[in-house]
Amino acid sequence: MWRIRLDTPGGWLALEVRDADLLQTRFYTLHHADGQLLELKLPDHNTWWLGLEDVHEQVLYLHGYGDRKLGQHKGIRAFAVDSGKALWQQPDLAFYGVEEHGLLAYEVNQARTELLLLESGYGKTLQNDIRQKEAADRMQRYHKLRFEAVLYPHLYHEGEVYFEQVRNFLMQELDCEPVRALEYAETDTCLVVSYYKEAGEKKLDNFLAVFDLNGFLLLNELLAGAIDGVGSDTFFIFMRNLHFVQNKTTLKAYSL
Repeated sequence: MWRIRLDTPGGWLALEVRDADLLQTRFYTLHHADGQLLELKLPDHNTWWLGLEDVHEQVLYLHGYGDRKLGQHKGIRAFAVDSGKALWQQPDLAFYGVEEHGLLAYEVNQARTELLLLESGYGKTLQNDIRQKEAADRMQRYHKLRFEAVLYPHLYHEGEVYFEQVRNFLMQELDCEPVRALEYAETDTCLVVSYYKEAGEKKLDNFLAVFDLNGFLLLNELLAGAIDGVGSDTFFIFMRNLHFVQNKTTLKAYSL
């Protein structure tokens, strides 16, 4: 499991799954309400050089690459999340972000610095003279509204006051000694903590624990074992469900 993107109003998840042995990439949409999973059936024989950009208003966006050595994105391909139907593509543009009225993009091989605003469902150009600062401001303003229904955890490193407080709680409740960093989120019904324990020489095990507001343990699962370092956004809460990827291969969701 390489990347997850959320279409919050419609309750859709977009997934990018990479197989490094076969050099193949697959893309899926998952409807949160009914668990409907759909794989995009792409005509491309080699999908390794495709990637997931975003999903918004029931449209999923993929990118290709211009300069593969630099990882430069080039090309936008749009698909309907509920059917996988190809909607439109712009081979010479690159995805910049999403704002209230559509999709922001730029011309990869042109010297001009202005960005374009595209209609999300058809790819039609609505505006072609947006300055980069204005585009960034639009995207930032809309980001808050777009993801207000998603709760991501706060990351705290060893030495920070809040890390010490949560570590003391975990030591008392789980008889363990978290190290390096932890992630914490709180809802109206529970506390969720992603933490790390030493696992042999220079290795860490990452666990996810859920407690009710009285401190009663509801869940304590291994997210990944014998890893080299700490990560971020190891879980998220969306539509009152806790989501996380286990061992980089399995997407799980628990109702909170």
